[in-house]
This record gives sequence, C-alpha cells and structure tokens, in this order.
Amino acid sequence: MNTRNQQTIKVMADYECHPLWLTGADVGDIAPGDPRLNLSPQLAQRFTNWAEQFDQTLNHDDPISSGFLTRQAEEEFVATGESLASDLARELGSGWRVLYQDIRSDTTREVRYG
Repeated sequence: MNTRNQQTIKVMADYECHPLWLTGADVGDIAPGDPRLNLSPQLAQRFTNWAEQFDQTLNHDDPISSGFLTRQAEEEFVATGESLASDLARELGSGWRVLYQDIRSDTTREVRYG
C-alpha cells in the first residue's frame, strides 16, 4: 500500500492529552470529536473514555509512581486501545495510516483497516 498519499494518525495514551496524534504539518494531539476526523460520536466517546481512564492513573504528587494498580487493569487498557485503533482504521478508511503505541513496551505498530 502506498503510504505517501495517506495521512498518519497515532493512537497513544499520554497524561492530560487527547488519545489521537497527527503527524506531518498538523503534528500534535487531536480531539476524537474534531471534525477533520469525522468519527462517529460513539467511537469519539470511546476514545475520550479511554483517555480519561489513563489520566486516572496519574499520581500528581509522585508522577514517577503513576500507573495501573494491577497488571490485569493494564492489560485490559491495552486491549481496549488495540480495539479502538482497529475501529479507528475501519472508520477512517484507506486514506489514513493508523498507528498504535503500546504503553507497556513503548513500541508502535501499524493497524490495518478492513
């Protein structure tokens, strides 16, 4: 697939940021409800909920100790993020390249639509 004509968006949890990140000229986090994405309200809300869940793990008094209370909670969060990335790829279609960043390993992989 030719990625030169595609826009790239990354699904990435980061504290107190939107969970979607554009690359290129519009680099930065972007709200799931931003009209440039034209996501369904349901998917946009799921992304907002996912980001809020991550924000709840932030320890403002001791940021270094932030994180999920259990490994299972972290695994469930990652699984939800992977599912969201797949749904995002489906909704955006072939004009977009969707990446997902795994919080456990800090690795990024491409998510195919279809």
